[in-house]
Amino acid sequence: MRYIRKTRLYRLCFSIFLFSHIFIVYAEENSSSNDMSEETIRGLVKPQKKTVISSEIPAKIINIPFKDGEAFKQGDLLIKFDCSLYYAQLASANAEHEARLKRYENNKELLSFAATSNIEVELSKAEMKKAEAEVQVANVRVRHCAIKAPYSGRVIDVLANEYESVDMETELLSILNDIQLEIELIVPSKWLGWLSKGEAFEFLVDETSQKYPAKISRIGAVVDPVSQTIRVIGLFDTPSEDILSGMSGTAFFNSIH
Repeated sequence: MRYIRKTRLYRLCFSIFLFSHIFIVYAEENSSSNDMSEETIRGLVKPQKKTVISSEIPAKIINIPFKDGEAFKQGDLLIKFDCSLYYAQLASANAEHEARLKRYENNKELLSFAATSNIEVELSKAEMKKAEAEVQVANVRVRHCAIKAPYSGRVIDVLANEYESVDMETELLSILNDIQLEIELIVPSKWLGWLSKGEAFEFLVDETSQKYPAKISRIGAVVDPVSQTIRVIGLFDTPSEDILSGMSGTAFFNSIH
């Protein structure tokens, strides 16, 4: 009898120990799940730079090397104009400046012999300065005869045609920088309690059905008082040729509460 009672007592103690251990593990797991949770928000892929290039001179287009969707490098020729008239104006301005400069120098020499007046010297100097300014204006026009890419990227849309004569400020080409795309997120302002610059997340792109690692690069300066949201920008860790501007997806964050 005594042996049986001891056996029952041991079994009871073991059961209590086992139950206590299971309860502790469950409590720890439940506590952990309360501390960590996955937050999701929709996002849009956008270019860091997007530009509409316009004409800065009235002229005829003679070359548009890149078409819709084609890639280019920084410094590549995007638009070339027929600038025969502007080159002729530059040559004329240079010749006029040279003549005015010689007249000014001649008047200075005459003044040293008292053969002319100070007013004549000053007038010839002013005319020389004016001619110099005309040269600068002509040089600016000539520099606008070729438009080069301000950065590497791709052509979104060609808005003009070769051999078309355009006026100043005519839109010619729409381009974007697709080397480093960014992710625009509009998140609840309460996320600012745990979301910070450098926060890692994954972005599931709808069009590719793939997840890409990214990090928060900028957080907006103002909370929208109506929607209680704030604009947040993320960058992909590694650029991918599969991702295009305009694609959308879902961002996944592991938040801490």
